[in-house]
Amino acid sequence: MKTMKETGAHRGVGQVPYNWSAWDILASLGDSLVVVDPSYRVVWAQEPLLPSAGVDAGRDLAGEFCYKVFAGRDRVCDPGCPVRPVLANGRPQVVERQIVQPDGRVLWREARAYPIYDGGGRVALVARISFDISLRKQSQTRQNRRREALERSLAEMNRLRLDDLPFQARPGRGLTARELEILRLLAQGLSNPQIAGVLDLSPHTVKRHVDNIFAKLVVNDRAQAAVWAARNGLV
Repeated sequence: MKTMKETGAHRGVGQVPYNWSAWDILASLGDSLVVVDPSYRVVWAQEPLLPSAGVDAGRDLAGEFCYKVFAGRDRVCDPGCPVRPVLANGRPQVVERQIVQPDGRVLWREARAYPIYDGGGRVALVARISFDISLRKQSQTRQNRRREALERSLAEMNRLRLDDLPFQARPGRGLTARELEILRLLAQGLSNPQIAGVLDLSPHTVKRHVDNIFAKLVVNDRAQAAVWAARNGLV
């Protein structure tokens, strides 16, 4: 395979070196790269997570079946195999996979499979690039828990009439329904940007509501507002 220098490709500052081949570029895009042929045999592999799967990372995988090496199966992984649909229809695929480590830790990987065509326009190889998305999944889990807590709080609040809520910090100047939502989230420790994400508001709008809450409750900071919310049964 020709290098970028041989094909006359140009680069700017911060781009790949001239002597990198197409394989080098592919291998640099994710945490691992595996190239397989239409019979699911490995043609080329850079798979740093193999030791965690009980496979010798220094072992030459060329010629071995991908489903046997990476999944310990005797046949193609279906469903969940990103390579199979690429071979069938030539369209890129994306799948997510959960991996439970021997020590109980849970890892998540995102696999993206892309076709490599021959001179006749047929899919000759499939490149599967994988990314470790464990941190992203953990963040999503935390966000989902916050959303669930918000939904429970809103459900409880919706069972009450606005006049029944323990809010009348100043005579005739109770908090609005939106301010109640924001105060509940504030009291749970969420920042203004996080509250904006949960309620689909702009950070500027959230800040304006928080200022109004402070004024109505006659408090100076978030801690005092959170204490007020806790004492009045909002959290």
